[in-house]
Amino acid sequence: MLTLKQSPIAVIGMLLTCSLADGEPEPGKLIIALCVLVLTVLYVLACTYVNQRKYES
Repeated sequence: MLTLKQSPIAVIGMLLTCSLADGEPEPGKLIIALCVLVLTVLYVLACTYVNQRKYES
């Protein structure tokens, strides 16, 4: 679960991914959208892991 400070970054990342991959984009735009998507997913996983560790202690 993300905190309120972490959530906007994840939402912006997903919106950026969707806007880059909208319609019939060029292959370069799709690669950038995929990279943004992977970074956003890794960010969410890392934040979730850190938050779980913080609240377990």
